[in-house]
Formats: sequence, C-alpha cells, structure tokens
Amino acid sequence: MLTLSKIAKLANVSISTASKAFSMSPEVNEETRKMIFDIAKEHGCFKNFFNAKYPKLVIAVICPEFESPYYSSFLSHMQIVLERFDCEICVATTHFSKTRGKELVDYYTKYARVDGIMLIDGASALEAAGDVPIVCIGWAKEPATRVSMSHRKAFAEAIDYFISNGVRDIGFIGEKLTSSKQNLFSEIMTDKLGGINPDFVGVGDRFSDGAYITTEQMLKKGAPPRALICAYDYLAIGTIRCLSDYGYRVPEDVLVLGMDDIPEAPYLNPPLSSIASNIDEVCEAAATTLTSMIMGKPYNNNTVIESTLRLRKSTEITL
Repeated sequence: MLTLSKIAKLANVSISTASKAFSMSPEVNEETRKMIFDIAKEHGCFKNFFNAKYPKLVIAVICPEFESPYYSSFLSHMQIVLERFDCEICVATTHFSKTRGKELVDYYTKYARVDGIMLIDGASALEAAGDVPIVCIGWAKEPATRVSMSHRKAFAEAIDYFISNGVRDIGFIGEKLTSSKQNLFSEIMTDKLGGINPDFVGVGDRFSDGAYITTEQMLKKGAPPRALICAYDYLAIGTIRCLSDYGYRVPEDVLVLGMDDIPEAPYLNPPLSSIASNIDEVCEAAATTLTSMIMGKPYNNNTVIESTLRLRKSTEITL
C-alpha cells in the first residue's frame, strides 16, 4: 500500500497538500484533489486515508425501487439500524434490471469504494462483486452471505387455520412480481388439499388498483372462494374494495389475508389479517452481519428470519 508521501510524490505535490486534500480542506483546488484521489483509488488505498478524517462506515443500499411501500419500508428500517451502527448510507435503485444491478455493484466496489453493500432482492448483481463485503437480503446462491425471509411456516399456518374451520375454497391474488409467493401457495395447497382451483387464482397489475381489476375479473367468472390470500397488503386493500363494490362482505362472505403487515393493517375496515415479514428483524440481522464482515468479526453466513401470522377481523370465522 502506498504511503501518504508516495501519493504526494506521484501527484507532484507536497505531503501537506496531499493531507489537506484527504481532509477536504478548501485550500486544495478541486483539480488537484481529484488527481490525488484518483492516484489513491488506483492503488486501492483511498479509504485508508479518507476514513482517517471520516470515521463512519459508508454503506451502499441497493434495492429494486422506491415506489413500493414494501421496499421503502426496508430502506427506512435499514437507515435507522445502520445509523445505530454508526454508518452512513447511500441508496440506489435497479428498477428490477439485472444489468443495472451489476453496474451499481461494480461502481460501488471499484469507484466509489464504499465500506459495504446491502443488496435487497438483487442477488444476480453479485457477479460484479469485488472485494467489498456484501450482504444479500432475500434469496441468493451459496457462497453468498445472505439474510432471507421464510414465509412457508406462516403461510402453512394460515391455510391450516382456514381448513380447520371448514374452509377449503382458498384463492390467491398476486401480480407479476409475486410469483414466488404464488408458487408457495400452490405447493402448500397441493400438499394439504391436493391442488388449487385455477379460477380462484388471479395475477394482474401491481398495487391496490391492480388487485381491484384482478379481483373483478375473478368475480366475473363466478362466485369468489371463501378465502383469498393476497401476495401483499396493498393488493388485499384493492381486493376488499372490489368485493365490497360487488356486494360481498369481508369476512362474512369472503375471508381476506394479506402479507407484510403494513402499519395501517390493524386500522383498516375491517382490520386486516396479514403475514408479517418482520422487516425490522431482517434489517437488524443484515446490519449486524455486514458490520461484522467489515470489522473482521465472526458472522453468520446464512440467516433466516421467519414470518409471523397475525390474525384480525378480516379472517374472523363465525360459526
């Protein structure tokens, strides 16, 4: 690794000027500062000198989007947790593009040289990884370090709850980005009831307005199933509104269950049952893992956070 004096020599400046450049002194003009920084980055020692003046860890959080309340909730929780770990964060979105994800990882590992990266639902971007520690949140192949959520147990508990109360007509409302939840629904229904009724499965556009249309299309085929599981809570909101507009009551006629347990869920009419993803626990585990990787401490390479079934009025069964 280069010393400060060697960097100064390569930049043809004094050691004092090099030192002032890393301390962001206004006495050094931007052209000279950039030249000094470029030399340090080229030799892989930029953070060694810059961090001496900025002690906090800088973490890049890369996620698919800001629009979805699901991902914005992740970012909000992650910022709170990482600030407690004395970290600053910078955030970028992939717009669900694998190519952009790889470009962002390449940028943050080779050029911006952050201390660590959180990849939310972007495991494919690991192909561009360099020597910067990365934690994947969501599914990822080994040997990636990952923190994942398991919905299977809570999903099975929900279906068991319906079956134990005599409900066997169970449907699913999803959208184009929730295929993994739809597959899980199909697997559990096949295991417990021998299969699904395709007329009770609807996949359409995103968010509440998309779910409204998807539910409407299902209703035009005939009466709805006794219970509907929605891939996330904002889909459930659209589904409940559509059912109401078509004269169906929740939960008297149709039981509705969402996923993610948004903060508004207990205050909806009726209060919405949901499968909580426990994002706060996921973020805590991811932050602990990443900072341990950065500091050279022991860490768990594969952490799984179980989701939790929370039953409320929207799935209340009165016999």
